Amino acid sequence: MNDPTNEPMVTAKNVDLTNCDQEQIQYPGSIQPHGAMLVLSEPELCVLQASANTADLLGVAAESLLGRELRAVLSEAEIATLRSRLSKDQIAGAPLHILRKEIGSREFDCLAHRFDGVLILEFDARPQAANSSILDLYAELQSSIAKLGATTSLQSFLDLTAQQVRRFTEFDRVIIYKFMEDGSGWVCSEALADGLEPFLGLHYPPSDIPAPARRLFSLTWVRHQPDILYRPVPMIPENNPVTGKPLDMSYAFLRSVSVMYVDYLKNMGTHSSMVMTLMKEGKLWGMISCHHHSGPKHVPYEIRVASEFLAQTVSLLMSAKENAEHSEYKMQMQSVQAMLLVNVSRHTDFASSFLNDSPTLVDFIRSTGAACVVNGEVHPIGTTPSTDQIVRIVTWLSSEMDQHVYVTDCLSSHLPEAAAFADRCAGLLAVRFSKAAGDLLVWFRPETIQTVDWAGDPAKPVDTTDDGQRLHPRTSFALWKEMVHLKSEPWWEIEVNAARSLGRALLELVLERAERLSTFYDDLELSHVELDSFAHVAAHDLKEPLRGIHQYAQMLQKEYASQLDPEGASKLVSVIRLSKRMDELLDSLLAYSVMGRTIIKTDVDLNQVVAAALDSLDHRIREGSVEVAIPATLPTVRGDRVQLEEAYTNLISNAIKYNDKLAKRIEIGWKKSRDGQVLFVTDNGIGIRSEHYEKVFLMFQRLHDRDIFGGGTGAGLTIVKKIVGRHGGRIWAESIFGKGTTFYFTLSSGAAAATIL
Repeated sequence: MNDPTNEPMVTAKNVDLTNCDQEQIQYPGSIQPHGAMLVLSEPELCVLQASANTADLLGVAAESLLGRELRAVLSEAEIATLRSRLSKDQIAGAPLHILRKEIGSREFDCLAHRFDGVLILEFDARPQAANSSILDLYAELQSSIAKLGATTSLQSFLDLTAQQVRRFTEFDRVIIYKFMEDGSGWVCSEALADGLEPFLGLHYPPSDIPAPARRLFSLTWVRHQPDILYRPVPMIPENNPVTGKPLDMSYAFLRSVSVMYVDYLKNMGTHSSMVMTLMKEGKLWGMISCHHHSGPKHVPYEIRVASEFLAQTVSLLMSAKENAEHSEYKMQMQSVQAMLLVNVSRHTDFASSFLNDSPTLVDFIRSTGAACVVNGEVHPIGTTPSTDQIVRIVTWLSSEMDQHVYVTDCLSSHLPEAAAFADRCAGLLAVRFSKAAGDLLVWFRPETIQTVDWAGDPAKPVDTTDDGQRLHPRTSFALWKEMVHLKSEPWWEIEVNAARSLGRALLELVLERAERLSTFYDDLELSHVELDSFAHVAAHDLKEPLRGIHQYAQMLQKEYASQLDPEGASKLVSVIRLSKRMDELLDSLLAYSVMGRTIIKTDVDLNQVVAAALDSLDHRIREGSVEVAIPATLPTVRGDRVQLEEAYTNLISNAIKYNDKLAKRIEIGWKKSRDGQVLFVTDNGIGIRSEHYEKVFLMFQRLHDRDIFGGGTGAGLTIVKKIVGRHGGRIWAESIFGKGTTFYFTLSSGAAAATIL
């Protein structure tokens, strides 16, 4: 494969329509003949390069100027003026008018700018009939701007702009050309002389104004070609001595234009042109293109400056006009956004508020459907692609979006499979509202079949020479109608901005909510630690005096029973029974508090854990003739061995205790589910009514009298729930009253160390 860095630069010498989008038009190596150019070193102001026409225009041959100081062309007073301006003004980029000079019978406007490491001095010859009054131009501009400001819509603003530009430039045709997303252009306004065929409404393919030309349009406000039939004037020497390369003329007024552009203008019947750039929010929006069909036309410098000022003013006013035109819709979106954010703040999940509350996402931006995608879950509303198709779009967007907003009116041109559901989603607007790539709000628009009027067949934008070797711009601009499919109504800029604003507001809300939750969980964790410590200390410290009460009561019963009447003896028995009950409760509380204080995770074989639990309960199992079944080998998990043994011991103990069947049976096992491994202990005991499923996990809660089913404190399941929670899992009960109960529980998603199948 050839190294692209070794490929020749595309210039006027080798350009055609196959490579015009790569042409380095800033390096033409020549200028237009209506002026002369000198390239100077600083601070000496010595001539490094000169255009080949200096002998005719400046009276000194280019070859004799090389290496000489500027006084060969300018007087000492003029050089002093130049040096003064160079020291005071920033002249990097757009050329600055320095002075006006007469040489022989001609008058020149001298312009200077620094670029590419040198000082470029241009002598722009003034037209013979140029006698424009600055005051007249100012009055003309003032009147034009006042009229433009009074327009009430963007279209009327653009129409008046075209008319006013034609009025004071006197070109035969003035069009306003807007660039589309794909680089093509559309004539949205026009003012022209009688008898000319209109271009209004026509579309032009991207190759008509390729990327290099659009780049230069974004750098300068005005480009002018007085006579497209000119013969380029070469620079001597050809390369800039400072860089060793052709001179970069990106900002030069006299820069020779692309030969492809010259051919293009010839084929349009244009003899002279002037182009003014229109910018919107720092980006190239379009241009005001002036064409003269009745012969060459040289626009004086002051009119070009006035045109530049007008283009800048139009660019500034254009955004305001467009915003004003959609002001009602913009205010509606702002109002809906405010209500959406209020609704979101009332819910723990975004999807519920966006789709169920009023207003919804579809009410926010004009669309036929929308979707909220959170944590991989798709929540659609309105007419949308299927859930699987939305998932595919979101997956694609996750790698495609380099910003927080993605917008297209032709999704299938980027994601070909979208053509299958263009009736629901031909256009798409997506905004990311969290740091997660897949958390998106998406709006959909269906296909809208359109008819586009092209200036010639867009599939054949070129012609060939007689020998068929070189490709040229087309000669035919006849109307060509095309039916466009798979595209939606385009998204307005204010809609894109509104989506971006909503996304940012939601991101701030998500971050604020996350910060609040983090603080809440920190406080909650601290409270749990303090509560555990309190419970531990309280249980431990209370046991000693309680043990004393119990022992003294037993002594009284043994030594003084004969001295007590039956009522006193009964009360003493109650004291002994209640103190024992209190001791059991404190033991449960102490066990619960210790269980929450430490957790040491290792790889734990649950077969060994269950075996140990069964061994500790062996006497009760044999006494109750309980059948214990373990149908499959249990998995190995990541957890605290001691606590997991405690959990199984409590679950099996409960299964033995709450069983009134003659043939008691317990099954211990596990199964797979979406949550991973689900462990369970099931029995054929008394069962639990559904309304008590949650109550059984509360501390010291019993569903029966404490003397039934062997007594107990009612803390066992509470301890199991805490152990499971400490392992990042959850526990729940399923039961048929009178027939048995199953307790299911999971551990954290990262708890599985290895599974034996």
